[in-house]
Amino acid sequence: MGTPTRLITYEDSLTLPENRLEEIVHGESRIMPPADQEHADLIEELFDILKSQLDSREYHVTISGRGLGIERTPLTYRIPDLMVLRQEARQRPPDRAGRHDPYLWTPPDLLVECLSPSNRKGSVRDLLSDYAQIAVPEVWLLDPAVPQFTSHRYENDALREWKSQGHGVAIPLLLPNVTVDLDELWVAFHGRLK
Repeated sequence: MGTPTRLITYEDSLTLPENRLEEIVHGESRIMPPADQEHADLIEELFDILKSQLDSREYHVTISGRGLGIERTPLTYRIPDLMVLRQEARQRPPDRAGRHDPYLWTPPDLLVECLSPSNRKGSVRDLLSDYAQIAVPEVWLLDPAVPQFTSHRYENDALREWKSQGHGVAIPLLLPNVTVDLDELWVAFHGRLK
């Protein structure tokens, strides 16, 4: 009979060394393999498209790196591939102990995950369930193998598939002046791979 693993608490996480390849899900550390080059290139291409259309005084577009807090007990945070958030959401006041909280506790306006053959973040259903827990308004899943874009929008306490397409234009729910031409995204992405 094995010894039960001690779950990582929010307070514990503040003393752990920084690891950009770790998520804590329901108090358990999950080390992810690094994203492959295709995955990284696709996210960078989308980052460039979004950044060129958003006013940096109002919105911040970020690629992996910031932990998105889901719940404090048991601690769950995820590291999305890409997030678009309002500048005011980035402001983090010191916590009660006077330290800056390393996690973002405000849902981004748009969150993007790139699917990979290694399924590096675990089940998509669990990932969407975590994001629904904090009412992320929209999650885009990109599958470069197909290529396929799928938008999940938050309604009735869940992220539900709203649209799935390989071609055409994608418009984020909360960013109606932003358009992503999927054909251009896939062509640019595949062009980077050559």
